[in-house]
Amino acid sequence: MKATIKISMLLALCYFVFGISNVNAQEATKTETFKVYGNCEMCKEHIEGALKKKDGVLKKEWSPKTKMLTVTYDPSKITLTQIKQKIADVGYDTDEIHAKDETYSKLHKCCQYDRAKK
Repeated sequence: MKATIKISMLLALCYFVFGISNVNAQEATKTETFKVYGNCEMCKEHIEGALKKKDGVLKKEWSPKTKMLTVTYDPSKITLTQIKQKIADVGYDTDEIHAKDETYSKLHKCCQYDRAKK
């Protein structure tokens, strides 16, 4: 009987501890939406492909129609500025960070969007 009570208490403690840890993990993420310039499905692959789960990006979805990227990330692993820089590093301008001209010029012709003046 004592063993059953101890096991029950241990299971309850584990449930409580792991339940709290999951809640904290969910609260630790952020979701942001911002403009990323591009044109097509190939752009979508490049933009989303620049953002890796190992770097702290949990979800990403870019729309060629709206040019908006929604990204869910772990701010303890990556910042919003770092996310925007990763996108610029593959040739795409964001609302705050421009890709280098050299990188932009290497994009496929269909992916070369009209760039805003700097």
